Amino acid sequence: MSIAEDEALQSKFRELRQTGPGRAVLRQRTPVEHALAPIAAREGHSARYIGTRRNLFDLRRAAALQNLEAAQRLIQEAA
Repeated sequence: MSIAEDEALQSKFRELRQTGPGRAVLRQRTPVEHALAPIAAREGHSARYIGTRRNLFDLRRAAALQNLEAAQRLIQEAA
């Protein structure tokens, strides 16, 4: 048996789930996390480049692609 690296964070979320105000806080997180999930899936879990400048550019590139794909989906659904 092993303890996860983010066990403290998971414990905090478990405690938040037990209370009404805590669940409200978690509900605020959900739309943000759902919006960022496709970018995380496209980028992966590790930085592609050494240094922040190129990684920031790569993140912005991925976000722009995601926005274009979302806009294309909306246009196709409207047609």
